[in-house]
Amino acid sequence: MNPLLRLREAGQSVWLDFLRRSLITGGGLERLVREDGVSGLTSNPSIFGKAIGDSTDYDEAIRAIAEKDGRTPIEVFYDLALADVQMAADVFLPVFQDTGGADGLVSFELEPRLAHDTEGSIEAAVDLFTRIGKPNVMIKVPGTDEGAAAVEELTAVGVSVNITLLFSVAMYEKVAEAYLRGLERRMAEGQPLDGIVSVASFFVSRVDTAVDEQLPADSALRGKAAIANAQRAYHRFQHLFSGERWERLAAAGGRVQRPLWASTSTKDPAYSDVRYVEELIGPDTVNTIPEATLNAFRDHGVVRPGAVIEGFDVAESVLSLLPEHGIDLDAITARLVEDGVRAFQTDLDKLLGVIERELAESRAADTETSSELGGIAERVEDRLTSLEHDDVVARIWRKDHTVWRADPAEISNRLGWLDVVGQMRARVHELQSFAKGATDDGFDAAVLLGMGGSSLAPDVLRRTLGVREGFLDLTVLDTTHPAAIARLDRSLDLDRTLFIVSSKSGGTVETLSQFAHFFERTGRTGDRFVAITDPGTPLEALARSRGFRHVFLNPPDIGGRYSALSLFGLVPAALIGADLEDLVESAEGMAAACHASVPDGEDPGAWLGAVLAEAARSGRDKLTMLLPDETASFGAWVEQLIAESIGKDGMGIVPVVNERLGPPEAYGPDRLFVAYGEPDGLSALEARGDPVVRLSAGDVSLGAEFFRWEFATAVAGNVLGIQPFDQPNVEEAKRATKEILDAGSRDAPGTEDLRILLDSLREHDYVAIQAFVDPTREAAEMLERARLAVRDRYRVAVTVGFGPRFLHSTGQLHKGGPATGAFVQVVDGERDADVSIPGADYTFGELIDAQALGDLKALRARDRRVARVTMSQLVDLR
Repeated sequence: MNPLLRLREAGQSVWLDFLRRSLITGGGLERLVREDGVSGLTSNPSIFGKAIGDSTDYDEAIRAIAEKDGRTPIEVFYDLALADVQMAADVFLPVFQDTGGADGLVSFELEPRLAHDTEGSIEAAVDLFTRIGKPNVMIKVPGTDEGAAAVEELTAVGVSVNITLLFSVAMYEKVAEAYLRGLERRMAEGQPLDGIVSVASFFVSRVDTAVDEQLPADSALRGKAAIANAQRAYHRFQHLFSGERWERLAAAGGRVQRPLWASTSTKDPAYSDVRYVEELIGPDTVNTIPEATLNAFRDHGVVRPGAVIEGFDVAESVLSLLPEHGIDLDAITARLVEDGVRAFQTDLDKLLGVIERELAESRAADTETSSELGGIAERVEDRLTSLEHDDVVARIWRKDHTVWRADPAEISNRLGWLDVVGQMRARVHELQSFAKGATDDGFDAAVLLGMGGSSLAPDVLRRTLGVREGFLDLTVLDTTHPAAIARLDRSLDLDRTLFIVSSKSGGTVETLSQFAHFFERTGRTGDRFVAITDPGTPLEALARSRGFRHVFLNPPDIGGRYSALSLFGLVPAALIGADLEDLVESAEGMAAACHASVPDGEDPGAWLGAVLAEAARSGRDKLTMLLPDETASFGAWVEQLIAESIGKDGMGIVPVVNERLGPPEAYGPDRLFVAYGEPDGLSALEARGDPVVRLSAGDVSLGAEFFRWEFATAVAGNVLGIQPFDQPNVEEAKRATKEILDAGSRDAPGTEDLRILLDSLREHDYVAIQAFVDPTREAAEMLERARLAVRDRYRVAVTVGFGPRFLHSTGQLHKGGPATGAFVQVVDGERDADVSIPGADYTFGELIDAQALGDLKALRARDRRVARVTMSQLVDLR
C-alpha cells in the first residue's frame, strides 16, 4: 500500500507544500489527491516566487494585464496568486465536503510586512478571506506576538487561520490559547463554531540546522533537537485540547487546532530524507510536505502510527541537555522566526521585481530570438507529445528508475541531483562560515586537486565568476603532467594556500598522487587540506587520519558529473566568494521550470533533452556549443556531462566545445548548434537549414544552467534508450594503466603517420585530439589551430582534450560510443624533468605516460582508429 495513504489511516493528513498554475490546469494536483491522498495545500511568498518568476505558466496572464494601464506589481501578484488559490480550492472542495470541513484546505499567506502589525494583519486577512470567497481557504498569519493577537480576533470573526513560522513551544501555546479564546468569543456571541478551522504550523528541520551548527560534528545531540521540540509541542497540544474547557467548545462544534508539521524536508544529507515525516506521525496532525519529500516517502517511507508520542521522556532529556552544550533554544527559535519573515519578504520583493520587469517587457512587445530547428522540428514536437503521454518528466521527479531501465542498479542511487539544491540551501551559512574561517586564518589561495566531475564545475565557477575581494583565488589542478605540477608548486606560497582534495570515490589515482606530493611539500600539515568525498571512502579515512581542516561528506546518491550543485561545486564556490544564495536560487528556479506540472513543450530541460536526442537520432549527433568568451569554460562541463552520460552502447552525442565558428562549408550535415547569444556566422548556418538552439542571450546564470543541462541529459537518455548515470567503459583505460604501472616496463610505441588516419575519415566521423602534454596556454593555442585545420580540410567535427583530464570526461564516449571516432594521441617528444610521487614506485611523468599507453591500448582493443604523434608532428600538419 502507498505509504502516503497509510498516513491517513494513522490519523495524519498529508498536505502539499507547493503550488503553481500548471500543476492545477495540467491535472497533476487532482492526481495527487486521487492517488496519494493529498488533502490540502500550503503556499507562501517563496513558493509563488518560484511559480511566477521561474515558469511560463503566467506569461499569458501577465501579457493580458500589461495591456491595462496602472496595474502595480503587487496588484498583479494578487491577481495571479489568488486565482491559483481559488482554482486549488476548487480541486480540494470535494475533500472538504467529504470530511465535513476538516480537510481539503488551501492556505494563502499575508504579506510579511504585516508580521508585527496586529490591526493590519486582521484587516488584510479579512479582506483576503472575502476576496478569495471559498469556504476551504485559510489565511496564514506569522507566529509573532502581534500575529498571535490577530489569531484571536480572526477566529472570533469567522476567518480560518493557519498560524505559520512557529518554532518555539511557548509561542505555540500562545497561538493555541488565542484560537481557544476566539472560539469562546464566538460561542458567547451565539455564533457557530463548526465552520472554523485552524492549524498551527510548527517548523521542524530548520531547528536542527540551526542547532547542529553550534554542536561538534561528533555530538550525539546532532539531529535530535527538532523532533524533540516538536514532540514537546504535540504533548502541549494534547493537554490544551482536552479537559473541561475544550470539551465545552467541542460540544458546540469546535474543531481542534491541529499541529501542522512544516519545514519537513531534510536539510542535512546525513539524515534520512523522510526523517521529519516518519518521526512525527500522530493522530490529529498534518504534515505539509514539499514535492521531493512526498516522492521520497511514497517510495520508501515507513509508517509508525503514534511515532510522535514515542520516547517523550527521551525528547525531554534531549532538550534539557542542550543548555549544557551552550545551546539557547529560545534564542535560536526567536531568531528563526525573524529570519523566516525576512526571507519571505526578500522573496516577495524579488518576485515583485520580476513581475515589474515582465510587465515592462510585455508592454514594450520585446520579443526574444527563437530557436530554429529546421528539419528536426517536427520530430521534436512529436517527441514532446510522447514524453507527455508517457509521463516521463513526472516519473523522473518521482525517481522512477524504469524511465531508463528495469534494473535500478546505478540509477536509484544516482538521482540525488534532482533535489540536492534544497539540502545545499540549508548549508549556505555553514559554507560561508567555513570560507570566512579560511580567510581569517590567512589563506588567500586555494588549489583544488581533482578530476572530472570533481574539478570541472569548480573550474567553471572560478573562470566565470572570478574571485571576490578578500577571498581565495582558486586554481584547479586536473593533470598529472610533471611540468604542470612543478610550475604550480613554484608559484604557490604554501603557507597561504589551502588544498581541496576532491574525489567522489576517494580513490582517484591522479587526485591521491597530487595530494601525496603537496602533503609532503607542506610538511605534512593536515590543517592546510580539506576533503570533499562521499561517506565511507578511502579519502574520508585518509583525511581524518591526517587531521584535515575539514571533511565535507557529499550526499552519496549523486554521480560525479551531476555534482555541480552539491558540495563538490559549492565548497570551492564559497572559497572564491561566490554568491551561494544566487547559485542556489537560480538552480531552484530552473528546477521549478522543469517541474512535472509544466507542459513538456514549455519545460526548458525536457525541451532541450528532446532536441538533443532527436537531433542525434536524425544523424546530427555533433552537439556544437557556442559560448561567449566569459563563459567558455561552461562548455567543458557540458562536454563531460553529455559525453559520459550518453556515449555508450554504441550510441552517443559528441560535444564540440569552444570551437571558433567557421563558414557553412566547413561543416558536414551532422551538426546541432547550441548558442548562448548570437555569434557572428550563426545566421548563415541557420539559413542553410542547420538546426540552431538559442539559449539566454543575457548573463548565464550558472546554477540554472547546471540544472537545465542535467535534466536535459536525463531526458535525452530516456529518448535514446540509454542509461545516463553509469560509465561502463571508463574502467577500461584505468585497468590498462594499472597493468602498465604494475608491470614496471613502460617502453612507449613509436609515433605514426597522421595522414593515414585522417585520410580514412568519412562523413559523420569525428576526430578527437587527445593531448597528453603540459596544458599550457601555448599548447592549447597550437591544438586549436590543428583542430581548425582538420575541420576545414575534412569537414568533420574535431574535439580537443588534455589528458588525463579527458579520460574522466569524453573517455567514456570514445570507447563506448559509436565507432565514428578517429583518435589523435599527442604525447611529449621529450621531457626535461620529472616529479616524484611520495609513496609510489613511479613518477608523475611515468604516470601520465602509462595513462596515455593505457588509453591507447583500450582504444585499440575496441578497434578504434588511432594515431600517436608528437606535438610538433601535429603542428606540421598542413
